[in-house]
Amino acid sequence: MVKISSSNIQRTSANPSAADRNIRKDEKECRYEQLLPPYYPCKSHVIHFINSATTEEELKILCNVIQCTTDFIFDTESDIHSHTPAHIQILLVQQHSEYFLILLIETTHLPDISSSRFREIQNLFYHLFRSGTNLYSWGSFKDELTQFEIYQLYSLSIPSRIFDIQRLFTRWFDEYIHIKSDDKNNNTINYDDSIFIHAPALDPELFLPPAMMNHLKVMNNKLWSLQDAIAYLFYKYLSKRDTLRSWPIGLDKRLSSRNKNYSFNYRRRLIQYASYDCLSLMEIILFIHENYLSHLHDNDSHIQSLGEYFFYLTTKFSPSPSSFQLVNNSQMYELLFDDESDESMTGDELYERHQISSEAQTDEQNLNIFLPPVEPQPSEQIDQIQQEINCYMSNDQCLRIDPQSNNYEYDIDINSSEESNHYHQELERNYHAQTNNFDVISSALNKTKRKRTRSESARKRRRQHATTKLSPYQLQFGRIPTLPPDIPRRSYEFLKPNDYFHYFKQTLNIYHQYAIMNIKQQQKNYKKYFDHNRPDVHYSIADIVLKRISTNRSKLAAIYSNPMKVIKESHPTYLIQDLDDQRIYQVHVSQLRSINCDRFHL
Repeated sequence: MVKISSSNIQRTSANPSAADRNIRKDEKECRYEQLLPPYYPCKSHVIHFINSATTEEELKILCNVIQCTTDFIFDTESDIHSHTPAHIQILLVQQHSEYFLILLIETTHLPDISSSRFREIQNLFYHLFRSGTNLYSWGSFKDELTQFEIYQLYSLSIPSRIFDIQRLFTRWFDEYIHIKSDDKNNNTINYDDSIFIHAPALDPELFLPPAMMNHLKVMNNKLWSLQDAIAYLFYKYLSKRDTLRSWPIGLDKRLSSRNKNYSFNYRRRLIQYASYDCLSLMEIILFIHENYLSHLHDNDSHIQSLGEYFFYLTTKFSPSPSSFQLVNNSQMYELLFDDESDESMTGDELYERHQISSEAQTDEQNLNIFLPPVEPQPSEQIDQIQQEINCYMSNDQCLRIDPQSNNYEYDIDINSSEESNHYHQELERNYHAQTNNFDVISSALNKTKRKRTRSESARKRRRQHATTKLSPYQLQFGRIPTLPPDIPRRSYEFLKPNDYFHYFKQTLNIYHQYAIMNIKQQQKNYKKYFDHNRPDVHYSIADIVLKRISTNRSKLAAIYSNPMKVIKESHPTYLIQDLDDQRIYQVHVSQLRSINCDRFHL
């Protein structure tokens, strides 16, 4: 159980600027891109465009296919500049088909409202929203489609069953993690002792363990983003860089009204992004259902279809103060973790459609949370961890044992004033009533000089290097250093004492990989800048060159030797021969200089 002390908490601003949020989004994209393989669909898919270029025959065929399907996945996109609703993506879930069918409806390029093709598109939506179908979306479905009501394609009185997979996934994944954790603990040795340490604020750039990320979201009543769900469920990177784009440009190449200022590659990127959003959500839905089927109980044997199971999940995870209670820990959470990059990556941020409503937050109060190991605590005795994994103490901590639970807990004495007392005692020790105050002034100056040196050393440890993009402290301890002005630490309980050390090695390895990548990139930048104006000279056999004299020479001595002839070429190394004494030298191309043979009559 997490032990959180609310004393000495200073309230800070929780609303960073838009520029900071964009930086965090870019850093998160880069982090996932470096750590995870890119997402690719598990099966092939076929894309059908629905717009003014679609024929009636095509629309009738699609209506017949829709009538034979009961499960559909929806997603929408809007223009970044005008906020115009531009696209509706619909995936037909056909589990036993060789490929998936995706409909991309370009609402800004629809046929005339009085045409027969427009009525066929309305008929298509009528079959989609018929009674007995199951509609899935990542976020509020009606919020997604309300903004498209201006196109008169459908009515929002939908008799179909609607499932918000984002809300269901947040509850389901919390249960799934606990089941996996219990199964793992049942197959391993049970340790009665546990450890409490003062964990530092988490670095949102790090790829956290699934159990930790799940508890952090539950703690702050946050929903999962689609990108995070794919990363933690399938260990794949789903790019969200094309979320806010110019969508009403016309993606179908058959459209005569498409914006020709945009390239084919740009359109292809948007088509892939729109289809991958639906396909990734489908894989999550199928994974949840297949996981249920693999652990099917006798009393649940009547639940077989996809829609029936998610209806069961909706009933099971309906908000109830008695079954699922949460403490409103948002302010505490932001002080401890400051992880708002999670919500900034939840798809179309423009309309904030994935945010939890205030009603949902008020229904969920009070939850006891058990956190797995977090980022390691720095200490001057870092080598002691390798020798004593079961116990980690820093110099400013004291050990207390709870006799009832047999747990180890570390507490920091926040009110400790040892440093200030030591300073005054030293002044008093050097002061004498019958002597002058030179000793007092000298001691104070020495103390100030030492403190200034320590402050300068601390600034150097916190300063990031240009090549690694990390500070020396981060490279050694795997986290940002904590100084006295920072917010006090909180206590977290670990499953096992050695969990801390494993997580310390994991985070340190991530920092080192990130530093190595930055060093290599910086070396490439240096070389590119150095080679910008550097001539790439090549010599051929029998060319006459001069060799730079590398030995010690006097001030007025010659810089280059007598003319020599190239006798063997192996760029950038050459064998040259002196024309006078026939001596042979092996030199680098940087030590050679070409000359005009006609001028020297050679």
